[in-house]
Amino acid sequence: MTTILSVPAVVAIVELCKSFGVAGKWALLAAVVVAVALNVADYLWATSGLYGAAVAGLLLGLAAAGLYDVAKTAAPKA
Repeated sequence: MTTILSVPAVVAIVELCKSFGVAGKWALLAAVVVAVALNVADYLWATSGLYGAAVAGLLLGLAAAGLYDVAKTAAPKA
């Protein structure tokens, strides 16, 4: 996983954690834990196609959820 890809992944996962009630210093800790976990997983399973597929699926799902939220808030009220 490249650095450009991992930064948005960490931000998206931490935002997901925040939606479940993680806030303040705990969100900072969650960012560090998520970043370390993703990088360790990348180191251990970089050659596995399964890891790449899981990361791509995670990012696509989080991006779709974010796009849905943006579209929902930008839509005109009837």
